[in-house]
Amino acid sequence: MDAARARELALALAGAVEKPHHELTSFRLPGPKGRIFATMTPDGAELRVFIKDEAARDAWIAREAGVVEPLFWGARRCGVKLLLAKAKPAWVRELLAQSWRENGGSDA
Repeated sequence: MDAARARELALALAGAVEKPHHELTSFRLPGPKGRIFATMTPDGAELRVFIKDEAARDAWIAREAGVVEPLFWGARRCGVKLLLAKAKPAWVRELLAQSWRENGGSDA
């Protein structure tokens, strides 16, 4: 999977927008708060998805070791990193949708 396809999947979520975030690109919910649900490195090699559900996070890391890795904010785990070159689109879609929902996204 490449960065263009990951971007397409992120922006397919209702209301999602892309904005710069320091040296990264971020995918955000609409609205004034614009909560970030994922970021991508400038080279498009890594997608960082913010997953709050610890059990889900751990299951992905265990199941797809070497492709899905823990994402830390300081010492706190806050999500997963996906190595896009090895990631399957279905995984990326599922993880992005989960993060989007956990951060306030709604189809309603």
